[in-house]
Amino acid sequence: MKFNPTLTRKFEEAPNTFSFFFEIEGLTSWQPGQFLRYTLPHDNPDDRRTYRWFTISSVPHEGVVRLTTRLAPESSTFKQALFDLPIGSVIEAEGPKGDFTVDNPVENHIFIAGGVGITPYRAILLDLEHRGEPLNITLLYMNGDQDFVFKPELDRLAKSHPEFKVKYFISPEQIEEEDIRQSAPDLQKPIFYLSGPEPMVEVYEKTLLDMGVPNEHIKLDYFPGYE
Repeated sequence: MKFNPTLTRKFEEAPNTFSFFFEIEGLTSWQPGQFLRYTLPHDNPDDRRTYRWFTISSVPHEGVVRLTTRLAPESSTFKQALFDLPIGSVIEAEGPKGDFTVDNPVENHIFIAGGVGITPYRAILLDLEHRGEPLNITLLYMNGDQDFVFKPELDRLAKSHPEFKVKYFISPEQIEEEDIRQSAPDLQKPIFYLSGPEPMVEVYEKTLLDMGVPNEHIKLDYFPGYE
């Protein structure tokens, strides 16, 4: 489905990480964890061209489409054009798509996030809370520094829902096998979700498979263009 969202607000979530809020007209619903394909024509696009895929970091009951991404001097021309977009601008979007979603909230889940890969988890967690479902989730969240995106919301959820646990890792600290085993003593039962830079997701997918996690219990969400 194609529609034309209008930019209504920009917000800096953390240093160099911004959320862009679009009016929801034309998109009535989506499953938390899904993404949209955005098209933004601009001058002199780089080899990544004029379209990109971004997870929806908001949930339907919030009434907005929220795109959260990291911006840096070496960012793509698409992101630079997005950052420069005036409030009130209309762009093109298509979707929603993707199956990085929670099918059965009663099951145990292990979420592994790297950097801006936290975006689908925000949507999933807030949607489960809104629907009164259990948050049977352990979140292992790595970041390059102490400026974790959405940390206040994550801490509130952990305080309000004892079944939800979150552990933060600041580089050079990494999520090790022992951290995973402590979160999931029986590796055959939980559903594992991996979201973050593509190299990170590939490394942890191999790690989980080598540890004996069934392939069908692993869901992946790659964020291309990040190291």
